[in-house]
Amino acid sequence: MPDLPRGASVVIVGAGVVGASIAFHLAEKGVRDVIVLERDRVAGGSTGKNAGGIRMQFASEINVRLSLLSVPEIERFAELTGVDASFHQVGYLFLITTERDAAAFERSLELWRRLGVPARRLSADDTHALLPQLNVSDVRFATFCQRDGYADPSSLVRGYLARARAAGVRVVEAAAVDAVDVAGGRVRAVCIGAERIACETVVDAAGPWAGEVGALAGVSIPITPHRRTIFVTEAFDGLPRRFPMVIDFATGFYFHRESSGVLMGMPPQQEVDGFREDVDWDVLPRVVERALYRVPILERASIKTAWAGLYEDTPDAHPIVGAVGEPDGFFAACGFSGHGVMHAPAVGRLIAEQIVGEATSLDLAPLSLQRFRAGAVVREHNVI
Repeated sequence: MPDLPRGASVVIVGAGVVGASIAFHLAEKGVRDVIVLERDRVAGGSTGKNAGGIRMQFASEINVRLSLLSVPEIERFAELTGVDASFHQVGYLFLITTERDAAAFERSLELWRRLGVPARRLSADDTHALLPQLNVSDVRFATFCQRDGYADPSSLVRGYLARARAAGVRVVEAAAVDAVDVAGGRVRAVCIGAERIACETVVDAAGPWAGEVGALAGVSIPITPHRRTIFVTEAFDGLPRRFPMVIDFATGFYFHRESSGVLMGMPPQQEVDGFREDVDWDVLPRVVERALYRVPILERASIKTAWAGLYEDTPDAHPIVGAVGEPDGFFAACGFSGHGVMHAPAVGRLIAEQIVGEATSLDLAPLSLQRFRAGAVVREHNVI
């Protein structure tokens, strides 16, 4: 059992990128009596198994606004934390091949223009010129935003926590919370085995396990974990050294450069609920089939390695962010449906603002837990 303090002002459950960002932003606001508890090891859950995508190209205004808050912080991450997040701003290239998706992305282009997202519409010929190795025979059009790209999730965590620790925040690994004390309508403590940490505020940033942590406080959080597998090829020089993150949107197939190889993946044909994190080799034939169709030159590549991690899906593919209402002092920062790395900077800032009683940089009502009871959900179309 790790050495645990007897109390803290704020306890953050989960030391992935979201929990780390919250700790950093609280420390920046002078809230340093903070402890981050991690059931396994820092960045050992979904964060460390993420493809690292960073994008502004979402279909809902709230998700776009989260990205508009997050991207500038990732761009300045080395300046803010002293750690290089390896943010490769090669852009996201969405390939649109169906009528349904064409209509949705035309609406998104209007939204992006209104909000100042520097995305543009590309013809099939423009798309081919951007990456000549692509098969664009069925592409109606594409969307591209140069400020999008991918970063290293583990470096983001390392940078956030280095600054937070320097300010006095404590981080404890191998500390799985198994009880949350609630009395008089507010949180009083969290428990790890026989150890009790008194606190005024608990932040549930436990990723796929956030529903289980919420239940300890009597809070029902609608999160379902789903397995995703990522494959990486051996060194492969048939593609440019730098090229965009490419999304074949209708199928969910995606790929980007990973060191000297190519990282790729796509959703399974059927979602299976649960916490399995073994590699889903059954999805590989479909990934290979789509890869060879979309990028024929990949026939020269071979698979080097693979790993699996968990998405934390909500019913509307939007996160749950902010005070839950009851019990008082319990906050949620979870349910990112695969977008936790890219939205962690904004969410860390928003949660810190709410905890200290400041006006939040964004209206959190669209992300509140109460939206599910009120029926005020807005589905995110641009989910992979």
